[in-house]
Amino acid sequence: MKYLITVLAIAALFSSCHRSGETNVKVKDTDDYYRFSAVFDESLSSRISKFIGEEVSPVHINPDIDSKVITVLSDNTKLTVETSPGEVMVYLDKDENGPASYHRVKNMCEGIKDIIVGK
Repeated sequence: MKYLITVLAIAALFSSCHRSGETNVKVKDTDDYYRFSAVFDESLSSRISKFIGEEVSPVHINPDIDSKVITVLSDNTKLTVETSPGEVMVYLDKDENGPASYHRVKNMCEGIKDIIVGK
């Protein structure tokens, strides 16, 4: 019984801290789509959500909840942004967007990456 309690306590500790200090940034840029995904310390969530909100205004991203926003921006850029504390994913379908939209989203994602790595 003591062993089971110890194992459960350790598992709870690891699950509550799994994003503490963990950083992983992935970019997939194909002929058909651009996808940026990142896992980062949850303490950066507010800053990243604010940055994304400034880039895709008037869309608001709440850093404290899981959300999925599919939107069309004023320049007709169509994109999907999924967030949760310590995670973000941005998806752009290149067949639905032109080169200017692609570069806009790619630059936004570079800005997110800069926040994550501390530039």
